[in-house]
Amino acid sequence: MKLLILKKTIKEGVSTRTGSPYKIKSLFVKFDEKDIYENIVKHLQGKGADIEQIEKFCKPNTYNEKISYAFGLNCSSFTFDKVEMFGTLDCNVVFDLNDSGFINAKIQVVDSKEKVNGYEASESEVTGWTNGDSEPAKDEPAKEQPASDQMPPEPGTDDLPF
Repeated sequence: MKLLILKKTIKEGVSTRTGSPYKIKSLFVKFDEKDIYENIVKHLQGKGADIEQIEKFCKPNTYNEKISYAFGLNCSSFTFDKVEMFGTLDCNVVFDLNDSGFINAKIQVVDSKEKVNGYEASESEVTGWTNGDSEPAKDEPAKEQPASDQMPPEPGTDDLPF
C-alpha cells in the first residue's frame, strides 16, 4: 500500500496499568484509491467494527475536488527515524480492532522486520520563491500603508497572505 506521509508524531506517557513509561511513534498518512478504502472498510466490518468506528479512524476527505483517505499508522522506531514527512512509503499494513473497540493500523512485521516494499523521499527542500518567470522573485520591501488605510483583521484570522 503506497502512503504519503503527512506528519510524524511521538506520544509519550506513563501506563496507568503498569506505571511504566511508554513512547509511541506513528505516522499520519494518506492514500487516494477508493477501492483500497472500500476493502479496508469491508475488512474492519468483518472484524466487528461499525461504520461510525471506521469513520473515526479513516474517512473520505475532499480537498480541491480530490478525495483522499488519511489515518494514523503505528511503526517501529527504525522506520520512524528513516522516513521523512511528505515521503511515500510502500508497505504492508495490518488493520485490527482491539478489545476496547479502537481501530489500529501498523506496518506488518515478519521475522522482527517491518514489511516495507519501498520508500521515496520527499522532493528536495524549498530554497526560495518564484513569481512564475524563469528568474527568482526579487526581495522587494513591502510598501507601508498609512494606518488609516489599513483594515483591522477579522476575528479568528491572521495576517498571512495565504
